[in-house]
Amino acid sequence: MKLSARLDGLVDMVNGPYAHIWDCCCDHGYLGRRLLDRYPRSVIHFVDIVPSLIERIETSLAEVDRGQWQAHCVDLKILTLPDPEARQLVIIAGVGGDLMTEMVSELLTNHQSRSLDLLLCPVRQLYKVRTAMDSLGLGLVDECIVKDGGLFYELIYLSTESVRKVSCVGEMWDLTDSEHREYLTRNIEHYQRMTQATSQESLALQAYRKLLLV
Repeated sequence: MKLSARLDGLVDMVNGPYAHIWDCCCDHGYLGRRLLDRYPRSVIHFVDIVPSLIERIETSLAEVDRGQWQAHCVDLKILTLPDPEARQLVIIAGVGGDLMTEMVSELLTNHQSRSLDLLLCPVRQLYKVRTAMDSLGLGLVDECIVKDGGLFYELIYLSTESVRKVSCVGEMWDLTDSEHREYLTRNIEHYQRMTQATSQESLALQAYRKLLLV
């Protein structure tokens, strides 16, 4: 099955191997299925709060060895990760910035003192998410910009073990690339249109404008 550029980007960014990879808010499970092929020695977990989606995934994977995957109908905010000593990656994609921040905060609170990697792809509020991830003590592993169907996405790879600061606007920009310039212009125009911007949104506009001066 051909994946979207966004999902392909997430798969390609995974720096395995991991004992467990969690495809959270998995929707139809396309990302997790590709990860099953790419990382056969990992246990791939499909997580969603919608029962019908989990039932559909369980049916579609009925012939795949159950030692390779598990499906969980649970709110990510109360998810319990097994194997405290195992290397694990939690992927969260396709949700807004406020909800993603809440999910990550709860996940870290529920698994304090554990090494954990996260791969995030918010659908909006990137400045807010990045600022929150830095304040939660996460460090950057990798990041990139992906254009998919006329929309832009940021893929942000984080770890509790990394000491690399998470930039509020990202350090992955290549302004010789026309798509990067287009995405930066969209961000600047978005914050300019917000005539009643909060202080954080004003800071975001300033931060994105500074990229033009680098």
